[in-house]
Amino acid sequence: MADHQLAFKDRLSIAFLRFFSRLPLPLLQRLGARIGALASAMRNASHYRTVRRNLELCFPEHDATWHDDMTRAALVSTGMTALEFAKTWGMPPEYSIGKIRDVHGGELFHEALASGRGVIGIVPHWGTWEFMNAWVNQFTSPIIMYKPGKQPGVDALVAEARGRLRATVVPTDDSGVRATFRELRKGGFTAILPDHIPGDNGGAFAPFFGISTWTGVMVPKLAARTGCQVIVMGCLRRSDGNGFDLHFLPADPDVGHDDLDTGVAAMNRSMEALIRMAPEQYQWTYKRFKRNVDLPDPYRR
Repeated sequence: MADHQLAFKDRLSIAFLRFFSRLPLPLLQRLGARIGALASAMRNASHYRTVRRNLELCFPEHDATWHDDMTRAALVSTGMTALEFAKTWGMPPEYSIGKIRDVHGGELFHEALASGRGVIGIVPHWGTWEFMNAWVNQFTSPIIMYKPGKQPGVDALVAEARGRLRATVVPTDDSGVRATFRELRKGGFTAILPDHIPGDNGGAFAPFFGISTWTGVMVPKLAARTGCQVIVMGCLRRSDGNGFDLHFLPADPDVGHDDLDTGVAAMNRSMEALIRMAPEQYQWTYKRFKRNVDLPDPYRR
């Protein structure tokens, strides 16, 4: 969508994002950290309570001090991630590639592509995953499912950024699923972020951090139907602030199991393994467990 077709507030949001994208990354990270620290001081606010409740549910073995400290760290990281996204969206792909320092498990990615069986990259909302897109596009032309959000201005900037890559963006509906299936059957690559709550017809209950929660079934269904390879991928901000590291892990081998419940549980275990590496960089602001088996409303105050 062209900028002139957007509402004024959306054009304004694009202008702000483009302004931020011109600032040095260290400055953006410091600014994002301060925004996150301010958010963490609002202990009665919804975002604070959601993050802390998620951490209580997922890490019950830790005490209240750990939950408080991790809540603050997660909100600081979330603030940094938001402005890091603006930076990578507004810059050419070469910029993002230049910020990748170390690649851990990269042989898994290259071997999976070389197998010719097709590859699904499971990408949880962990770290600054948008920086990973440009790196991946050096080696393949991925097909990516994308659902527009509630901010048309952000969507327009994301579409502009995707247009600079070799990726093909498809909608998160039946047509997008069919396109993804065809690409996998041809030996292609797709990246899917499967850790949001799906609609009524697109999920199953499966354990995630020990809680049986409503989980998307697209990845295990595609894996079972195509026999493709499945890996887990993430882009982690380095502790020294000097760029990002990529991490590739093998998915649980049961993710493509013929039994759907087995496959969904395996997918969740695969994401957990990555998230536990740096839980503060996961997007805990999302009410992931709102629809679950045992807890009527875990976010009720």
